Amino acid sequence: MSESKPNLLSLADIEATRRPFVEARPLPGPPYRDPRIFSAEIETLFLRMWLCVGHQSGLSSPGDYLMREVGDESVIVLRGDDGTIRAFHNVCRHRGTRLLDAPVGTVPACISCPYHSWAYGLDGKLLTAPLMDEVEGFDKTDYALCHVRCETWNGFVFISFDPDAAALAECLAGLPDFSRFGIERLGLGATHEYEIAANWKLVCENYGECYHCPTNHPQLNPVSHFRSGGDSFEGDYFCGGPMRLNDGCVTMTVTGQTTRDPIEGLGSEDLRLVHYFNIYPAFLLSLHPDYVLTHTIWPVAADRSVIRCEWLFAPGAIDRSDFDPSDAVDFWHVTNEQDWAICERAQKGVQSRNYRPGRYQSLEKTIYFFDNWYLRSMETALTGNCNGNNG
Repeated sequence: MSESKPNLLSLADIEATRRPFVEARPLPGPPYRDPRIFSAEIETLFLRMWLCVGHQSGLSSPGDYLMREVGDESVIVLRGDDGTIRAFHNVCRHRGTRLLDAPVGTVPACISCPYHSWAYGLDGKLLTAPLMDEVEGFDKTDYALCHVRCETWNGFVFISFDPDAAALAECLAGLPDFSRFGIERLGLGATHEYEIAANWKLVCENYGECYHCPTNHPQLNPVSHFRSGGDSFEGDYFCGGPMRLNDGCVTMTVTGQTTRDPIEGLGSEDLRLVHYFNIYPAFLLSLHPDYVLTHTIWPVAADRSVIRCEWLFAPGAIDRSDFDPSDAVDFWHVTNEQDWAICERAQKGVQSRNYRPGRYQSLEKTIYFFDNWYLRSMETALTGNCNGNNG
């Protein structure tokens, strides 16, 4: 008889987080440091759920592409000659060679393998394969690039490695209606990539609370008070809620001011709020009165992550001759660097075998939502309990 595998996380620790909020404790150390749990997260979450790769405005012309890596998988997201955005495994059909290396770029009329020069069209079809006409029975139509599921939501491009995953629209149906922001019409105004020495969940949890803001973000509290949050929302695939701008402030910049007009179509209440949502597993969406900011988190190891930020603006703002996104970009770059520093410090702490979590503070309700979603989704991987739910 084969021995059963030990639990990767104790049932007592799981139960401590699942208690009612006023009694619960945050996740213990192993989910942030154990490479076995990290591998299980890649398989259970990142290779089964919908992942946002960026906004469609970053793929404005045929041949524009994004390359993203998830565990051992690499994906090319590419706009074709027909305007359609498709996703393909970044793997040549000949002998598996990686096709593209840069995380963003533009290819000409085809993608050419650097090994044996097999070339693929922007629709993934194999165009040429040198000397393969000498191989009996070889048919180019049998060797197109392998597709990855690709769908869009409000202008954001998502991929899924799971052919059986529910449609993207079904997964995100419970989110508040953001159509008034016209996100699909916004354009990419700036991007920034960070590499940090911290677990991806620490980044998500940090995003979900402002308990740390007075200590770590001196530039933020004068614009949006750390206690200004409204009701928190929880769904099967998301958590989040709004925070209010201080009187006299119109957006999140160092001064709280900007020369940009608000996004057309927003009501008076939206002009006083910033909406912060974590769309699971790791897409952080922030909607401001005059721009939209996103963070997409890509796990590299249990203690390392890559974070890509995009700032999106209304076409009318981008088309102005004096368009300058630096007020928003600089504000959040400083904020990001402060967050990454404290996340890296937290990572060092949770590496300790003696780390014992305390209690959630009242401002950490969305962390409680996130942690409990995580445990529901990872139950089978963590404990072997077949009643786990990967929603």
